[in-house]
Amino acid sequence: MHEGKKRRLDRVFGADGKILVVAMDHAAYMPDAVIGLENPGAIIAKTMPAGADALLTTLGTLRKAGPEIGTSAVIMSVESFPQDIEEVVLQALRYDVDMIKVMVYPFDDTDPNNIWKFQKLATMADKWNLPIMAEVFPGGYPAKSEYLNFNKLSAALRVTAEAGADVIKTFFIEEDGYPKGYREIVENTQIPIVVLGGEKSDDPRPLLEKVKRSIDSGARGVAIGRNIWGHPRPDLITSAVAEIIHHNSSVETALGILK
Repeated sequence: MHEGKKRRLDRVFGADGKILVVAMDHAAYMPDAVIGLENPGAIIAKTMPAGADALLTTLGTLRKAGPEIGTSAVIMSVESFPQDIEEVVLQALRYDVDMIKVMVYPFDDTDPNNIWKFQKLATMADKWNLPIMAEVFPGGYPAKSEYLNFNKLSAALRVTAEAGADVIKTFFIEEDGYPKGYREIVENTQIPIVVLGGEKSDDPRPLLEKVKRSIDSGARGVAIGRNIWGHPRPDLITSAVAEIIHHNSSVETALGILK
């Protein structure tokens, strides 16, 4: 790996090699108004000092929230299959972004060439030593239930890794019949997996339990959006999640931060 890419990855991941990403790119693709992200700068100012390692956001927020972002590690969400792939990479570098993130849909019958398109973007990013995160939804968006099993998800992640991803963001699932559990998927993928946060929940316990199981299963971290910036105290829930990721604390210890 080129030293330039390694330095960018080191900025995104914590010193222990683990990561908590505050995901804030939802307004760029959601069909409805996103409640809770009206003031991205305020969320950034609360969550980054509270223990987040990196921010996943958009070009628009990068332009508007520069003072709040400061020296924080940034992952920029970009169009999955742009016509001018080099300009996308160069734009990210102009904004001093540490990594770009794209959606990838292995085994999507409506776009069977999407892995090939992703590989072209990944190759261009690698040319400029810019890490690329692939958010993997097997079978298309939304992810098809028949692909959310160990066999298919593992295959989808490995295909994406082989196409040039540096990091993968995807689902955490559990299934009987696999002695190592989710760790089998982690080991087969061979690059860091960051588990996505999922649907909004008013109860923090299920979220923290999923974070704990993910980390214990070998995932390198989590990327959480609505369950952080949609929480009444984004700073405290960020600290609670970071407590599990970086200190291997129990769910009960993390819940104590919220009291």
